[in-house]
Amino acid sequence: MCSYNEVNGVPSCANGLLLNQVLRDEWGFNGHVVGDCGAISDILDTHHYTTSLDSTVQAALRGGTDLDCGLFYQLYSMDAYNHGFINDQDLDLAMTRLFTQRMKLGMFDPPDIQPYFNISSSQVNTAASQALALEAAREGIVLLKNDGTLPLTANKIALIGPNSEATVTMQGNYYGSPPFLISPLQGLTTLGVSVVWAQGCDVACTGSTGFAAAIAAAKQGEVVVVVVGLNQTQESEGNDRTEITLPGLQLQLLAAIRNATMSPLVVVLMSGGPVDMSWAKANANALLWVGYPGQSGGQAIAEVLYGKVNPSGRLPYTMYPGDYVTQVSMFNMTMRGPPGRTYKFYTGASVYPFGYGLSYTTFSYEWTGDQFKSDHRVSHLASEFAVNYQVTVTNMGKISGAVSVLAFVTSDVPGAPLQQLFGFQKVMLDPGASADLLLCSHSHLIYDC
Repeated sequence: MCSYNEVNGVPSCANGLLLNQVLRDEWGFNGHVVGDCGAISDILDTHHYTTSLDSTVQAALRGGTDLDCGLFYQLYSMDAYNHGFINDQDLDLAMTRLFTQRMKLGMFDPPDIQPYFNISSSQVNTAASQALALEAAREGIVLLKNDGTLPLTANKIALIGPNSEATVTMQGNYYGSPPFLISPLQGLTTLGVSVVWAQGCDVACTGSTGFAAAIAAAKQGEVVVVVVGLNQTQESEGNDRTEITLPGLQLQLLAAIRNATMSPLVVVLMSGGPVDMSWAKANANALLWVGYPGQSGGQAIAEVLYGKVNPSGRLPYTMYPGDYVTQVSMFNMTMRGPPGRTYKFYTGASVYPFGYGLSYTTFSYEWTGDQFKSDHRVSHLASEFAVNYQVTVTNMGKISGAVSVLAFVTSDVPGAPLQQLFGFQKVMLDPGASADLLLCSHSHLIYDC
């Protein structure tokens, strides 16, 4: 799918360099390209790249966009054809790509041999699907800080924060109708924990009128768990943030609770995009990032907090300090410009780096193969090459746990990524157990050994 943005000054859905030369000719893509639902009309109405309806159809179709999610092709392609802006060859090429995919899906096969015709409502919301949703939530939780406070043993806790009773928020942006939504509050109470609850404020947190109730609740808990973060009022399609700090007075809520009680403070961040959690890193006893964990998110959060599940997630992006937004304009897509974008090019001090994640146990890593270090230079190699690395991972702790082993290529070549992920494996290990993992560095980077 081509989207709403421009690439090097050309709208992506009219970008023949991107869709035809790079995607198809260089990368060998043999499927079809569909434009996002308003992306083709944006070529004319937003980017002003074209000057007429006819020329917009021409730019998109010849730029490599075969199908329109919206109505632009449906409304204006016939006129563009009649006016000579597109021809039979243009249409044949797009139709060939589209019908090839339909044939591959078996859409023209007899119904009795077409498996997709036989999917019924009984195959939706199955027990297996619900179990998978719960497991995904468990494995996606990332432990960012822990001074030993977690896992909890407290019988009575205070649960506070704008997302402490979140339900719909846990589904993120674009979702179906779930059979249930388990909030953090429900997850903890179902686990049998005595919970004193107060919200403190909503996600926007524009006022402090609820702080007194939150502080009163905090004083009653052996441990205080505060669930902060974002929701779709703060981040969603067409709704960009201009800051990457916690919204409104959420940070002040955290500080007020910290100052009011000596009980251990556990902060849980529920968000899609990165948030500067410098304060929690410095002042909380433990910090979890849970993303938007879905229908069973509250159960998964409770299980991780109380050690029923050992966290094994890895942070999927770099957490930048709040002033990063003043250093890099959102309109400048240069990856390498100082201080750089993403873990590949960022040269500043991150709050937490991409791929970071702790566990309730500890793991050791040891190179065990011959190729434990490589100084290969691309100029000395053929266009395709592979170097295999073997590492032994051992669970050095007293409880079972899973660990994702991430392998990176690093470089000091000017302009090259400072580091780049080339392989990863996740393995579950009992205390004292070890596993030998094979990680393959390839010229295509992500490579199946």
